Amino acid sequence: MFEDYPKKITLPDGLSVTLRPMTRDDQYALYSFFVDLGEEDRRFLRNVVTDRKLIEKWARNLNYDKVLPILAEYQDNIVANATLHYQTFGWGRHVAEIRVTVAPEFQGRRLGAALIEELTTLAAKHNVKKLLARIVTNREGVITAFKRAGFSQLTVLKNYVKDLQNQQYADIALLVKELQPATS
Repeated sequence: MFEDYPKKITLPDGLSVTLRPMTRDDQYALYSFFVDLGEEDRRFLRNVVTDRKLIEKWARNLNYDKVLPILAEYQDNIVANATLHYQTFGWGRHVAEIRVTVAPEFQGRRLGAALIEELTTLAAKHNVKKLLARIVTNREGVITAFKRAGFSQLTVLKNYVKDLQNQQYADIALLVKELQPATS
């Protein structure tokens, strides 16, 4: 599955970045990536990514069959983190959740779109039938990127999440992309 990596891609503005799966050796660089994100970019992430022990745990417990993290690098620095979270049991075995976080200086350059495409291809190879994205609704540019990539917005869950400081509720848009038609 990883024979194509590391993979160089060129963004529309001509900038070249490298995509590759995360390894255990990436824990410190990934921690730095998350710490360097602005507070607003971290506000509604699922985890407290500035907790060094959490990032160490992710690196130590890498299991590509459960969570597949793909990193984007520019000049030896991580500039984006994209993950596929597979449901490995039960009625959702055909579903994977996609999450993409892009450094502010790379937002608006279509790196997120490239990562969505990359993870969609990897998910299809892993026999995933549906991709799910949960996005805070005020991230309109992110929602637009997912819609351009073929995701459809199913619904909005009102006041569904709280920011990591437990001060502000937010709505979450649920977007889904069918990778293979459902068969009965």
